[in-house]
Amino acid sequence: MIIRQTGGPEVFEYAEIATPDPGPGEVLVQVAYAGINPADWKNRQGYLEQYRPYIFPYVIGFDAAGVVAAVGEGVTRVSEGDRVFTPTNHGQGGQGSYAQYAIASEDRVALVPEGLALRDAAALPVAALTAWQGLFDRGGLQAGQLAMIHGGSGGLGSFAVQFARAAGARVAATCSTANVDYLKDLGVERVIDYRSEDIGQAIAEWAPQGLDYLMDAVGVSTLPRGLDLLRHGGTFVSIPTLVDDGDIPAAAAEAAARGVNRVFSTMDDSHCAETLERIAQLVVSGEVRMPPIREYALKDVAAAHEILQSGHNRGKMVLKVSGD
Repeated sequence: MIIRQTGGPEVFEYAEIATPDPGPGEVLVQVAYAGINPADWKNRQGYLEQYRPYIFPYVIGFDAAGVVAAVGEGVTRVSEGDRVFTPTNHGQGGQGSYAQYAIASEDRVALVPEGLALRDAAALPVAALTAWQGLFDRGGLQAGQLAMIHGGSGGLGSFAVQFARAAGARVAATCSTANVDYLKDLGVERVIDYRSEDIGQAIAEWAPQGLDYLMDAVGVSTLPRGLDLLRHGGTFVSIPTLVDDGDIPAAAAEAAARGVNRVFSTMDDSHCAETLERIAQLVVSGEVRMPPIREYALKDVAAAHEILQSGHNRGKMVLKVSGD
C-alpha cells in the first residue's frame, strides 16, 4: 500500500513498486504481517516530516514480522529462512512495512522464538520498545515502586502495565469504562475509569505520598495536572504524541522546580534486537500476554487507520500481507 501524497486514509493506493535489495549489514524480510501503530496515521498525515524525508511513492509502516528472504554483505546474526520481527529501517528513511518486502539493518532484526506466531510478533516492536524504554531505560522503574500508566488499555499501555508488574512494581492504570475488566484481568492493582472517577482523587487514596512513576501514553490535554500525582523525586514520563504534547520546555521547567524527573521518551530502535528477543521470551513464557489483536487485509488498511485515528482502540492491529 503506497501513498503519493499526505492526507487522510483515502490516500492509500494498492500498487506495485520495485523489490528492494539489501545492502551491507541489511536484511530483506518477506513480510507476513505488518504491525499498525499510532505513529502510522501521523506519518500518513505528514507529521513525521520533521524527522525523515517523504519520497513518493511512499510506503508507511514500521513493524514487520516474516521470513528472511536475503541478507546483505556482513550479516551474521540471521540467515535466509529465519523467522524474524523488526521495526524495519522506516524510521531512518527507508520504505515501510505495508508491503511484501521490507529492509531492516541487522541490529534491528530479532529472531522469533518457537511458540510465538508471526502475527503476534508483528504487533510487538514499536509499542513494546516504547513501553520498555519509557519504563526502564529512561524511567528507571524499580521493584516495589508505585506506578501509574495513563492509557493502560492501548497497545503501548497494555505492554507497559505488564512490564511494570513483571518488574515487581505496583501498578495503577487509567482507561475508559469498556476496558476496566480488561485491565483488571492483566493484574492492574488499581484501575481508574476516567469517565466516572477523578484521577487525582483516586491516586491520592491509592498512593497518599504520591506516585514514584507516571507514564502518560495519551496526551497532555487528558492529564492536565499529572505533575500533582507524583512525589518529590518521582519520575514523569510522557510518550510524545506529536499532536497533544503542550509546551514541553515549560513542562520540563515546572517539573524541575518541583523536584520531579521529567522525561519525554521517543522510541529508539537502534540496536534493539536483543531487547525485542527478551520481550518475546516474556510473551512465550506467559509472563506477558499479547493484547487483543485485530487483523486486517493489506488492502483494508484505510479502515484500520480510521479506527486507529479515533484514539479509542484497545490492543493492537496488524495487516495480513502474506500470512504464516
